[in-house]
Amino acid sequence: MNFFQLIYSFIKKNFTSLKEAENPNEKRKHLFQIIFLSVIGVFYGLIHFPPGVSVSEILYAVGVLLISIYFVFRILKYLKIL
Repeated sequence: MNFFQLIYSFIKKNFTSLKEAENPNEKRKHLFQIIFLSVIGVFYGLIHFPPGVSVSEILYAVGVLLISIYFVFRILKYLKIL
């Protein structure tokens, strides 16, 4: 299990407990944990960029990734898998 999978499993667990929580203080605590781990994951990803990659290439790659994920979720909803 790599670091990204570990962060994903922790965030997924907190999202489910965030939905189930009734206390606003508990919801806030879970939300801060999710944000904190997301920032750590982004920082971890930034460390592993190869040298010589420009900011525009990174933004282009992130844009393509987000568009791909969007279409995958749309297809999964259309097929009623999600």
